[in-house]
Amino acid sequence: MVRQIILVRHGRTAYNAQNRFQGQIDIPLDAVGMWQAERTGEALRQLLETDERIAPASGAPIAGDSPAFDPAADVLVVASDLSRAASTAHSFADPWGLDVHLDPRLRERSFGQWEGVRLEDVKHDYPRDYADWRDGKGGELRHGAESRDSLGTRGMQAINDWAARAGEDQTIVFFSHGACIAETIDHMLEPVGTTGGIANFSTMRNDHWAQLVPYEPNGGAPRWRLMYYNRGPALAMTPQWENPFAGR
Repeated sequence: MVRQIILVRHGRTAYNAQNRFQGQIDIPLDAVGMWQAERTGEALRQLLETDERIAPASGAPIAGDSPAFDPAADVLVVASDLSRAASTAHSFADPWGLDVHLDPRLRERSFGQWEGVRLEDVKHDYPRDYADWRDGKGGELRHGAESRDSLGTRGMQAINDWAARAGEDQTIVFFSHGACIAETIDHMLEPVGTTGGIANFSTMRNDHWAQLVPYEPNGGAPRWRLMYYNRGPALAMTPQWENPFAGR
């Protein structure tokens, strides 16, 4: 069984900064997003270096004669094939010399006719549909968006497939998108759908992550437990996170 999975949202893009629906348009990271990705990569590498030296069962430090942490053996990296997620993944993986495996099932939700449009414009032009989307009632479906169930199902299938092929006690770090991460987590927690998806999850900030660990209740089939959601580097709690180049 894998040790844990970490789901990371990509860094900032120009569409994020302009409050536009991105969907599956392949928008690259902007300069701020590249800087964020580097900071998150550093934070995650430090986190895993520490975590992988802790025995998962007891929570005690691993004895000195145990095998040293080896990223090549202990960490698997998988990303959406959209460039903003893949670039964020490389910011984490490249310093350790790890391959980034691309999986289109981790792509962002398709938002149909709303892709590329500012949220404020959608709210103005389609107030009822916008309100229904915001409240999780499906107003976006009237404009060709992918259903939440389809999104969560493909994300969950991708994670379960990679978890099944990963090594025992290995950490898998997935790089994906805000809506995809929220709906995937919703589908992974049992019973399916009880968390309410995006309606109950706050939007994950750029270059923040969620952590889930597997467990076997009463010896039954493995399930997932959510440990963290919307976690980020310490710098993300400062104004510098959205404006790192101010004053330079």
